[in-house]
Parts: sequence; structure tokens; C-alpha cells
Amino acid sequence: MNTPDHTFALRTVTAPDGVLHVTLAGDLAWDSADELTDTARAHLDAPAAPTDLRVDCAGLTLCDSMGLSALLTLHRLAAAAGVRLHLDRRPPFLDRMLLITGTYEHLTDRSETAGPDGDAPSGTVRDPRTTGP
Repeated sequence: MNTPDHTFALRTVTAPDGVLHVTLAGDLAWDSADELTDTARAHLDAPAAPTDLRVDCAGLTLCDSMGLSALLTLHRLAAAAGVRLHLDRRPPFLDRMLLITGTYEHLTDRSETAGPDGDAPSGTVRDPRTTGP
């Protein structure tokens, strides 16, 4: 029986327009959260800080409480540097976690759930703690 590989991977690219693109894959958890915050801190504390920080979350397979803490720290670091944080292409499980923990609006700057691209609103928020339409 093969077990899926959920090893955390992080890739950063700074675009010519100054936007820092961070791509996440695998499990953002207790053993990988520091890698994300340390990498972001290094870029945000640099003399030429990015204009925006776009985090592609499509490859995430899990986000535990330490992963959520890392995302909140990322938001705080970005705000302190005057950089706007975008959590793009969030998987449904991440949106559910953000809604349940009350951090959705804080981390996404919106009160609606995201559509397939992770950044465009798709309509009314459905609270995942309730059932029915």
C-alpha cells in the first residue's frame, strides 16, 4: 500500500513587478510552519521588500493549528512591512478551517468564500458548522 507524500515544499519567486510569489505544497504543520515564516521574514525584512505577497495554497494537503499560526504570523509580518497578503487558490479544507476559527475575514480581507481561483468571491458564506442550505 502506497501512502501519499505530504512532505512540505515551499518555492519563492519575486516577479519583476516586485510581487513575491510563494507556492506551498504538502502539509503546513508543526514541523514546517517555521520554514514558511522564516522565509517570509527574510523577504519582508529585505531592503527591497515586495509590493505584494501572493501565497499559492493549491498544493496544501493539510493545515494544522501551527500552520494556521504561521499564516497569522505571515499576515502580521506583511502588514508590518506595508505589504498586502493574498492567500490564493485556497483548498476548501483551508477555507473551512479559517471560517471555523474566525480568521477567514482577517486573512482574506473578505467575508465571502472564494471561488475556484481562490481569490474571487463566489457568493454567500456557508458556515461549515451548520448543515442544510
